[in-house]
Amino acid sequence: MKHSPLKKMACYTALGLASALILTGCSTGAASDEPGEATLTYWLWQDDATDTTWNDLADEFNAQSTTGQVELQVTPLAQYEDKLLNALASGGGPDAARFKDVWLGEFVSEDVIAPLGDRIDGWDGKDDVEPSLLETGKVPGNDEIYLMPHQFTTLYMYYNKKIFADNGLSAPTTHADVLSDAQALADADQYAMDIRGGAGGQDQWAAWMYSGGAEFVNDQGEVTLADGDAVDINQDYLDLGEFAPPGSITADFAAVRGNFLNGTTAMMIHHPGSLSAVREALGDDVGVIPMPTANVDEPATLGSMSGNVIFADSDQQDLAWEWISWLDEHDAMLTMSTSPQGQLPVLKSVATDPAFTDDAGLQVAIDGESYAKTWPLLPGTSTVVNKDWVPTLQAAFEGSLTSQEALQQLAAVLE
Repeated sequence: MKHSPLKKMACYTALGLASALILTGCSTGAASDEPGEATLTYWLWQDDATDTTWNDLADEFNAQSTTGQVELQVTPLAQYEDKLLNALASGGGPDAARFKDVWLGEFVSEDVIAPLGDRIDGWDGKDDVEPSLLETGKVPGNDEIYLMPHQFTTLYMYYNKKIFADNGLSAPTTHADVLSDAQALADADQYAMDIRGGAGGQDQWAAWMYSGGAEFVNDQGEVTLADGDAVDINQDYLDLGEFAPPGSITADFAAVRGNFLNGTTAMMIHHPGSLSAVREALGDDVGVIPMPTANVDEPATLGSMSGNVIFADSDQQDLAWEWISWLDEHDAMLTMSTSPQGQLPVLKSVATDPAFTDDAGLQVAIDGESYAKTWPLLPGTSTVVNKDWVPTLQAAFEGSLTSQEALQQLAAVLE
């Protein structure tokens, strides 16, 4: 791999006055043991460490490729972003990698991600990709695509049909419904839903904000999170804390899902990753509905993309493209999307497979692909998601920050 300015700077920082000869050791480009055969180094995390799908697909690709081989390197998700940043900063790292959308702004701002727009435009599979999902590979204010879509998920609402029926309520379709239902449930000594102020709660919150009509950035890439109606939408979310069970301000996902499964709460915002568990616990009593919105004519929710990137300094970019575009072919996509690693397919041809169309819960999520919005892919997004959201929203729930002050703090980090 060649050196970017970022990597050269990191090498000098790490090695001080080392000679130029020593500095070239910062580069760790992949090399094959077989003369004339290229090797691609690909990093990934696994959502299910016991599943072999990624290895099986790599073996299948290697068996049919005439240009090179892919070698997988697995890193736990908890360390993944930091390890990748450190590797790239020291002149090493992979040729290509599995990648979360929320990291994109930070990496693109450092010029370490290769643009993919021209390759995608010349790719035979482009028309099979849900068009809105190609947009998840762009950073605000830049029309270039840097992230190849691969596995997507959309957030929606689960509700307990029995609890709702016992209280004379129907499934909510708007934010106003959620708030009025929450009050009715409270009057019957029933908690409405967790507000999940702990780890991971930022996605549930973002789904509420988007579905309420909030915009995080405008078309020019300017942060608008604290503008317009967003303050009121956020205040409605803060108000839901009144109807949440004790500990919800600091609750993580395990607590939130546990409360819904045992009937402590009547609603839960999540994605299809919980579908099997809630069906096992609640059976026919579980309902799956689109994210309630402020305006039923303008559906919106949060979507999250796990895609693939190629690094700008890789000397195996053609092989990297061959690999990540092969992963987006129909058969490979169907294999991944129906595996324990899978989420929602990004290909229209796979979304029409009976594995998805025969499941009403999955269909709600797939229908949401066309209107789901990701976090704004800005340099500060990863910091907000991984660090700032939890203490900021917890302070707002506790009353030490107003709704506007909380949004202003988050907006400042995004910028």
